[in-house]
Amino acid sequence: MRRRLKPVLIVLFTLIVGGGGWITWQLRSPPAPPASQRLPISLSPTPALRAQFFGATTLLLRDRDHAVMIDALLSRPGMCDVLFGTIGPDAARVDSVLKRGKVDKIDLLFITHSHYDHSLDAAAIARRTGAIIIGSASTQQIALGGGVGAARTRLVAGGERFDAGSFRVTAFRSRHSPGDHVPGVITGPIRPPAKAQDYKNGGTYAYLVEHGGLRILVHASANYVPDMYRGVKADIVFIAIGGLGAQPADFVERYWRETVGATGARLVIPTHWDNFVRPLDGPFVPLPRLMDDVPAAIAKIESLAKHDRVTIRTMPPVAPVDIAAALPARR
Repeated sequence: MRRRLKPVLIVLFTLIVGGGGWITWQLRSPPAPPASQRLPISLSPTPALRAQFFGATTLLLRDRDHAVMIDALLSRPGMCDVLFGTIGPDAARVDSVLKRGKVDKIDLLFITHSHYDHSLDAAAIARRTGAIIIGSASTQQIALGGGVGAARTRLVAGGERFDAGSFRVTAFRSRHSPGDHVPGVITGPIRPPAKAQDYKNGGTYAYLVEHGGLRILVHASANYVPDMYRGVKADIVFIAIGGLGAQPADFVERYWRETVGATGARLVIPTHWDNFVRPLDGPFVPLPRLMDDVPAAIAKIESLAKHDRVTIRTMPPVAPVDIAAALPARR
């Protein structure tokens, strides 16, 4: 009997150990992109135009007098709260990150869609910086629930243009990446704390920011509307790669051609790859393999970039980058 049980026990032990190792591997974050690919922090106290990246898809562009922000996630609630509890703006974290970034005034705050990882802190940021919130009707409901009145919101459907000093921002109707887990619209004000599932998509948008002859496209969800950028030129594309690792090669190539290829961009900066359920108090860490295959996504766009002779770089957390100086020379 013992002789017969021994092989069974060995197999069970192997499965348990192997399964545990696989789970551990899946929960572990892969290595971050190398530091050599990261854009340098600006040493100038007041470059003509600087960009600051706050992880996920939250980006600030500002000059000496004006600032525009795209998306609004600074609180970055933890995984357990997102999956099983409730979430809301963390006032202390929002204040801390804004202070760290030396951000005290924002003119316009654009939301690409209303999932929590793009919109959670919109109202909190607007209240602290005086920003006008711009997005879908669902985004407006988030603003209202957060204590920002309708007079300080603007709605987009695609094609609108908004100005702030030397900034000119144009909205484009886009699509969420395949497999939207929280579709639909928000029909009433969200008063946090609320469930992550309450932050429904509400419509997806991209924004072209023009400043002093520089054209920066912020495309914050890994999908596209065919020919959405026909006739549109951009120097730099902040391109979302969330979920892209699981997509087939032909989809990734079409996505690249409809965004980077169509606009003729020379510099591509990936977004939506870092682990946004970790606070912004350290370096960016990729999402665990269980949540996304970030290395596969980066490898796919690097292959396309090499073919098209396009430069790919990542952003440092929070610190300013002289974005105009980062632009490669024309080839």
